[in-house]
Amino acid sequence: MNAYYDIVPCVILAGGKGRRMGGKEKALVNLLDRPLISHILEKISGKVAPIALNVNTNFNEFKKFGYKMLEDPIKGHLGPLVGILASLNWAKKLDKKWVLTLPCDTPFLPKNLIEALIGAKNKNPDIDLVVVKSGGFKHPVIALWKTSNNIKLENAIEDGIRKIDIFTSQLKIKHVNFDNLIKSKFDPFTNLNSPKDLIIAMQVLGKLPPVIGIAGWSGSGKTTLCTKLIENLAKIGFNVGTLKHAHHKFDIDKPGKDSSNLRKAGAQPMVISSKEKFAIIQENNNGKEKSLHEILEIFAKDPFSKCDVIIVEGYKKEDIPKIEVFRHEIGKPFLHKDDATIFAIASEEKLFTDIPSFDLNNINSITQFLINKFEITKTHK
Repeated sequence: MNAYYDIVPCVILAGGKGRRMGGKEKALVNLLDRPLISHILEKISGKVAPIALNVNTNFNEFKKFGYKMLEDPIKGHLGPLVGILASLNWAKKLDKKWVLTLPCDTPFLPKNLIEALIGAKNKNPDIDLVVVKSGGFKHPVIALWKTSNNIKLENAIEDGIRKIDIFTSQLKIKHVNFDNLIKSKFDPFTNLNSPKDLIIAMQVLGKLPPVIGIAGWSGSGKTTLCTKLIENLAKIGFNVGTLKHAHHKFDIDKPGKDSSNLRKAGAQPMVISSKEKFAIIQENNNGKEKSLHEILEIFAKDPFSKCDVIIVEGYKKEDIPKIEVFRHEIGKPFLHKDDATIFAIASEEKLFTDIPSFDLNNINSITQFLINKFEITKTHK
C-alpha cells in the first residue's frame, strides 16, 4: 500500500493564548477572510482521519468546524506539550498507534507533508517520533507521535517539563528534512505569530504588494511626502494604493446629501456609485478600530487588488517597514532610535544617522530608493 494512504488521525493544536496576536484566538484570526485554522483543514482534507481540535476557549466558535474538540487534560495553559498529550490520549483510545499533530498557524504546509512523514514512519518501525526539519530548524509540533508514549509524556509534564525538545530527547526520533522536498524560497512551515506575519502571508500568497509606511510627528510633513511620492510613482506608471490613519472622527459624506441621509436611516454599508467612481462607507458600530492587517486585506480583494505598492500614512506604532519624516523645529525626538522597522529618514536638514537619510525635497532620489529596496514592479496594467 502506498504510504500516502496509510491514514492516521490528526489533531490541530489551537489551545494557546495568542499573546503576540494581541490576545486574539490565533486559530480564529482571519487570513484573506478565512480563519487560519480553516487553511490547515483544507490542506489535510482527505489525507488524515479522524480529525480533532485541541482547544481551551471559544468552544462555540470552534464547534462550527464540525470536529471533535479536545481540552488540555492538565489545566493552566502549560504549553503545547499538554495539547500533544491530549492528542496522544485521544488517538490511543481509538486504538491508533500514531497521531499527527499540527499547529493552527502554518497555512503554507506543503502538499507532500503527510506522505513524507508517514513514509519515514513506515521505513523506521522502531522510532517514537517523526519530526519535520527545514532551514536548519526542527518543528516538533509538526510531527507524527507514537501514542504509546502518552504516559511518559504525562509524567514529564507532572515533573515540570514544558519544552518539547527536552521531552523528545528521551525518544527515538526520525527527522524528515524538507529542504530538498520543497521548491519555494519561503519556508512553508513558518508560523504566523503576529499581525505583521499576516501581512507577510498575504504578500507571499501574491495578494498584497509591498507596504511602505510614512511615519513622523504631527506637522513633520508626512502628507506632503506621501502626496509627492504617489505623484512620482504614478508618473512612472505604478498603481499606488494609499491608506491614511485618522486619530479623530472624520466624515467623507456631506450632511443633507442623499447618501448621508441613507446612512443616518441605518444603511450599512452605504455604497454610492457613478461612472467616475464609487465609495463604500461602513460604520464601526462596536467602537473598535479595525487592525492594520484587516484594512490591508481590503487591498487584497477585487476591485482594490490592482496596486503595485501601498503607501501607508500614520500607523507609526505598527510593525511595518517605514520611512521617517523629521523636522527639528517641531521639538520632537527621532522615531527611528526606538523603532527598528524604520529603514530610512527624510528631512530638510542634513542628518548624520545610522540609517539612510534623504533630502525631503529630493523626491526622485527617495522614489528610486524605494523602488529598488522593495523591488516594486508594474504587476497590473
